[in-house]
Amino acid sequence: MGAKGTRKRKLTVHILRDRLGLKPSKELIETLKKQNEIKNKIFKAIKDEAKTVPEIAKETGLDTTTVFWYLMTFYRHGLVEEVGKTDEGYFKYKLKR
Repeated sequence: MGAKGTRKRKLTVHILRDRLGLKPSKELIETLKKQNEIKNKIFKAIKDEAKTVPEIAKETGLDTTTVFWYLMTFYRHGLVEEVGKTDEGYFKYKLKR
């Protein structure tokens, strides 16, 4: 455990190396970095306020298809929740606390 009782999480590439004895390729490392950047952008966008896919896309500079795909993955794993619907029919998403 680190400072204030928080545990530092291992990066996927470190898990692959340490547990499985694999050396991830540079391509894999770059892909994982990009995925982590996208995740962080989306989480930052919905941290304090529920937003729709188009709102998140506009704020993050990502296309709506990418935002939707990541949100559905986060939803499936219980990281985000639906918190309403707009008059236009868009669902609003927010980080689960």
